[in-house]
Amino acid sequence: MKTLAQLDHLNLDPDTRIQVQMLLEQSQREVRFQQLKIQALTMELAYLRRIQFGKKSESLSSTHPDLFEETLQSDLAAVNAEIEQLEPSAKADSTKTPRARAGRQPLPDHLSRIEHRHELESCQCGHHLVKIGEDVSEQQDVEPAKFFVHRHIRPQYACKACETVFAATIPQP
Repeated sequence: MKTLAQLDHLNLDPDTRIQVQMLLEQSQREVRFQQLKIQALTMELAYLRRIQFGKKSESLSSTHPDLFEETLQSDLAAVNAEIEQLEPSAKADSTKTPRARAGRQPLPDHLSRIEHRHELESCQCGHHLVKIGEDVSEQQDVEPAKFFVHRHIRPQYACKACETVFAATIPQP
């Protein structure tokens, strides 16, 4: 030990030297004891942490019933029932049904209709116009406690002489 070798360099009487040597040995024993105690407490702390936060602490004991077993069984039964309902309809869907028309659906037939015809007088070149079709648009309107439909009919005309197509426009209110 360094401290004992350093004691030899000091000029101490033998009684003092023995007392100092005994104090040094006692302090070294205390240091060793404290180190062992720290190591034991560290191991104990690690053990307690494993008990509290370890894998086994997360598992349920065998005395407790499975908390989710009942809901699992009811959910499985509901899913199976839904699958059984879908199976017959899946066979029916194999025959393709016509797709529903995209866009707005027509207004109900039970509503009364007020027709507005927008006619053209004649072609810009002065010739007679020939009707080739018409464009019909409907617009829902309401009077208090009464629903009705304004039906705008705009015939489309073609001029044979200048080969152009004309349609009337809706006048703005």
